[in-house]
Amino acid sequence: MYTNRTRCPAGISSERRLLWLVPLILTLFGCGGGGSADATAADAQAQPASIPQPLTGQWETILTYVPPFYSGPYGDVPNGDGAIGITLVLTADGRYRHVWNLTSAYFGGNCFRTGGWDEFGTVNGTGPDFTFNPTKASYIQTDTCGQNRFLDPAPVAPASHTLKIEHDNKGWPLLRITFPTGDIVLEKCRHCG
Repeated sequence: MYTNRTRCPAGISSERRLLWLVPLILTLFGCGGGGSADATAADAQAQPASIPQPLTGQWETILTYVPPFYSGPYGDVPNGDGAIGITLVLTADGRYRHVWNLTSAYFGGNCFRTGGWDEFGTVNGTGPDFTFNPTKASYIQTDTCGQNRFLDPAPVAPASHTLKIEHDNKGWPLLRITFPTGDIVLEKCRHCG
């Protein structure tokens, strides 16, 4: 059975996604972007601002191919492939939650790795530019042929990004998130009430 493993969500070319997608997820929003666990009280107590209504809600994507030889701050994935799911929830009162889940198979399909990032905090900004101020994040990794890891709290730092509403060819809302290394596009949740 032939499976098309190069499908891309609307707005992301396969070439760009293959080159930078997973490292992008770790740096996106300051989510997994490193920084210090010793945040100042001012950082930890950043006050949320109201979020424009078109940006509120749950945004997500599931990408069915992650490039082999990915290497990031929490490990690497040698010669394998997998899938990644990304969810971003923005609330009208200026709060956010960012979750990603990565699965991969490697070593000829004999080894499997899962990774998960869960972060929440506040968002503030004006116009299209917003600063994500994480309150807390955790990271978990399981690996059938390697090291299991659990970081709680995981190191986080504030980060600024441009958020832009777009629409697919049928008019469904898309959220383009821009940062120094490129863009990623999430779609408005289709199954959320």
